[in-house]
Amino acid sequence: MTGLIRTDLPTSRKVELAASALARQEEHGAKTQLARGFGISRPTVYAAASTAADVLEKHFREAEAGYHPITVTVDEAQLNRAIVALRAMAPNALRPIEDMLPFIYPGIQVSYGKVQQVAAGAEQKAAAFNAREELTGIDDGALDEMYSQGDPVLAGVDLDTGYLFGLSLRDSRSGDDWAEFLGDAKGRGLDLQVVVKDAANGIAAGVATVFPNAEQRDDCFHALYEMGKLRTQLERRAYGAIAREIEAQELLLREQTSLRSNRSKRAGRARQLGWARQRCRQALALHDAFESAMREVQEAMEFADPNTGQLRTAQQVQTAIQSAAEKMMALQNKKCTKVGRYIYNRAPGLASHMEALQEQFATVIAKYGQAPTQWAALAHRLALDLQNQRRPWEQANQKRRLREAIGELETTAGLAAEALFIEVGIIIQNRHRASSAIEGFNAALRPHLYVHKGVTQGFLELFRAYYNLRTRRWGRHKGTSARECLTGKRVEDWLTVLGYPPSEALH
Repeated sequence: MTGLIRTDLPTSRKVELAASALARQEEHGAKTQLARGFGISRPTVYAAASTAADVLEKHFREAEAGYHPITVTVDEAQLNRAIVALRAMAPNALRPIEDMLPFIYPGIQVSYGKVQQVAAGAEQKAAAFNAREELTGIDDGALDEMYSQGDPVLAGVDLDTGYLFGLSLRDSRSGDDWAEFLGDAKGRGLDLQVVVKDAANGIAAGVATVFPNAEQRDDCFHALYEMGKLRTQLERRAYGAIAREIEAQELLLREQTSLRSNRSKRAGRARQLGWARQRCRQALALHDAFESAMREVQEAMEFADPNTGQLRTAQQVQTAIQSAAEKMMALQNKKCTKVGRYIYNRAPGLASHMEALQEQFATVIAKYGQAPTQWAALAHRLALDLQNQRRPWEQANQKRRLREAIGELETTAGLAAEALFIEVGIIIQNRHRASSAIEGFNAALRPHLYVHKGVTQGFLELFRAYYNLRTRRWGRHKGTSARECLTGKRVEDWLTVLGYPPSEALH
């Protein structure tokens, strides 16, 4: 409608012309009459009709597609919220945030200095917020360390609520560093009774200094991870040995059927096949022996016997783990020996959680009896095996045994069966033998450590506040924040808590 725009007609007359041109486009002589009546040329009338048709067609197409334009009011408050959210919720450096804002809010251009200023202010507010938080409700925690450009980042998470009670950038991960880290949290009410950790000596020394009475348990995650990693390596080596044996067999067959072959070549290929078969047998035997010992360790760490439901003691678990570890060390393979020694040394820590579990089960046994409690424990054990697809080749038998266990539970416990089953489930769910809570946190922080060229303590304070205040979307605490689980205080908007409420124009 370029020609119409250049005319002196007011907007109301332009709209009238476009509508009339479109409505009367099939009427003979209408274009000439409109051109004379509005004092414009006939091509301008044609262009007005065409443009009106395009506008109406676009409108109805968008309506059919469910198009609903949204208008957002962007003021200083909303802009600051966006900058802080982009900084904490996704692994963004400051420069990409500056580049993204014009795409989020078309027409808005923010300088790098502005982004940096807002981010720095948010870090200060987060640090002040974290310093005010009391930690008196935390008894059981998991400790771990990550690295940012070679510098350790120490972290501690409440195993019951997932609350991140500490996050600190340090020069080293020594016992003194961990003691200072834990001492700061202790000053705000932290009183750890149980600590789940890996084999790091610094963590153990720091805990012993600040919380000498705390029980230190070894994390089963790292034990399973180390065994699983080696099992995968041995499996690949075995497949490679199988492939080389097949290749050697094919080469021998080729020599045997070749007209150019001679006795010497065939003998050489036969020797190669013999060596390949021997190595293949050795690789398969090593893999099978290690996997068998690994399964013994995995089974030993379970709370109940899968056949009888008998509850295991800490000593039984430790003995079984060490026995399986000795089998690994006896395999005459350096890697197997190393992993076996690691598992053997960790056995007391891996079994220690069973002592607390036994005490809790003893209370239930006193209330409901030995047999009903064992049947409830067996039912939970079988249900977990099926849920986690352990030994999938035994699923049919596991399902049959689960039905039997539930039937025996109902027979022996009577009307109390459901209550007993729930109580046993709570005990099993709340046993602290793995640092899953802190491994989940590590997975959340790790992308930020990759993006940032060396994180600062200020950023870690901001991330810590966001992690504790955000509403979780999955897991057993779904729909709540870690802070809510710890304090009972509902968090509706984490940015508002930190001092970045929505714009008043949006209310």
